[in-house]
Amino acid sequence: MKFFSKFGRIVGAALCVIGAIPLMIMIIIVTGNSVGRALFRTPITGTIEIAGLAGVIVVAAAVGFTARERANVAVDVLMTRLKPKTKRVFDSVTSALSLGAVLFLLYAVILDAFKSVKLQDVTMTMSIPTSPFKFTWAAGVFILACFLVVHLIRAIRGKDEP
Repeated sequence: MKFFSKFGRIVGAALCVIGAIPLMIMIIIVTGNSVGRALFRTPITGTIEIAGLAGVIVVAAAVGFTARERANVAVDVLMTRLKPKTKRVFDSVTSALSLGAVLFLLYAVILDAFKSVKLQDVTMTMSIPTSPFKFTWAAGVFILACFLVVHLIRAIRGKDEP
């Protein structure tokens, strides 16, 4: 499991960088659009599309990073009062249910991405192909599923290492 821990840290750091770049793009394009609209009465064409597509990349990176860091919402009030064995059972069940839901989501996202390739979907204003962004979202969901598998294994084994 030490390999997964070290590999998880590397993936987590990479996800931070991958998510930061499109976040900066979103900030620049939305700010530029607001300034252009207010001062020059000319907004930037495709601002909503660019910000939305960049947002896909940000969220795809964030879901994996959040799972790696276990920074999602937890009900600590209840979990701290449980016995270690009961807590392990709850952790295992919730990890398994989360993994099942995420695998179902991954299946649907991959089908939609391939459908987008087949139909050659593009955005309305700037005609940007949407399939690369759908595959990026699928990659983010896949990374999330991988971290959930690791969490499930740790919950079953009773290990709580990062």
